[in-house]
Amino acid sequence: MAVIKYVGSKSRIAKHIVPIIQSYIDSTSAVFYLEPFIGGANVIDKIFCDRKIGYDINHYLIELFKHRDQITFLPDEITQEEYAAVRKSYQMQDGKYPDWYIGAVGFLASYNGKFFGGRAGIVKTKIGTYRNYYDEAKRNVIAQLPNLQDVEFAEADYRTLDLDYFRGGVIYCDIPYKGTTGYENDFDHDEFWKWAEQASETNVVLVSEQQAPENWRSIWSQPVKRTLDNASRQNITENLFILDK
Repeated sequence: MAVIKYVGSKSRIAKHIVPIIQSYIDSTSAVFYLEPFIGGANVIDKIFCDRKIGYDINHYLIELFKHRDQITFLPDEITQEEYAAVRKSYQMQDGKYPDWYIGAVGFLASYNGKFFGGRAGIVKTKIGTYRNYYDEAKRNVIAQLPNLQDVEFAEADYRTLDLDYFRGGVIYCDIPYKGTTGYENDFDHDEFWKWAEQASETNVVLVSEQQAPENWRSIWSQPVKRTLDNASRQNITENLFILDK
């Protein structure tokens, strides 16, 4: 069950990669578990570690997580008018709505969790049944709230993390996949892999991607279909990489 639907969410493969990540935490007696790209929090909510940290560069996502106890008070429906009003407020930066609520509407009420990528309300499926995507997203988050209470959430760019401070832990990176459309911001993959190699000097670093530099080894892989918007699906191979030291 996904906490928050999010572009690139790992909810479908979490059952495969979580045991692998957990094994590294346990075998190394990791002092912390860190996700610099927390996204939909579909992995960290299943991890056991004395200290769990979730970072992301998206301000509204982090504000939503920081105010996660407010999710139970969200309205039963986000109308098209409300969706448009909150989106306009976000675009105009007029301060009419709190940032956590902008995050809630922008992610929970949008198709496939793409931030204000189009309202996802009640939709008739191909087999003739109806699905309320917003209600599903809201209920999923509420159900998972107990598993997020011990997570430290903060807005941060992975490049600003102090690697002299973060030592002796396990770091899982779910980065935007190279060559995959559907992400809002450009991402410098070469810069990331240099950082990941540096972080691996004092930590176990695991990376989800389709491809990696030659000195990174895949320890798990599986073909999957990825949905990026309401008209785009891609066949990809998910990999979990570790530096081959």
